[in-house]
Amino acid sequence: MSEADCEKVAAWERQSAHDLEHARAALAAGHCGWACRAAGEAAEGAIKAVLLARGGKVLGTQNLLLLLGRARDEAGATVPDDLVEDARDLMQLLGVLSGQCTYAGVAPYELVSRVQADGAIAAAERIRAHMAGALTRRGAPSPAR
Repeated sequence: MSEADCEKVAAWERQSAHDLEHARAALAAGHCGWACRAAGEAAEGAIKAVLLARGGKVLGTQNLLLLLGRARDEAGATVPDDLVEDARDLMQLLGVLSGQCTYAGVAPYELVSRVQADGAIAAAERIRAHMAGALTRRGAPSPAR
């Protein structure tokens, strides 16, 4: 991997860590919707870091299921079923927050509970941990500098 690619991998990993930190801060402040959004971003960044590190293409998608499938198929990463379920749970919450599931007089953020936001953060943490392991298992340089 070129030095430029190593820097891109490190940048995605840093962004992922930053997004997870933001998710925790948002939850602590009682902003459950923002916590879920940031958790989704954290998971996305972690997957994109692995895609880049292993020669996959990082396209503009935020679809976590698609990204995990590409990490498996294009980059040879192991993607266990429980990680797919975590991605699915995150995407369902993100769908609610994007207004895809609205009810008259109810703002999308009002549909997300603290328990759901806590679960979103936990899912993002599991995805990040697994993707970090995928970086080290393949001998890719650790992006955490």
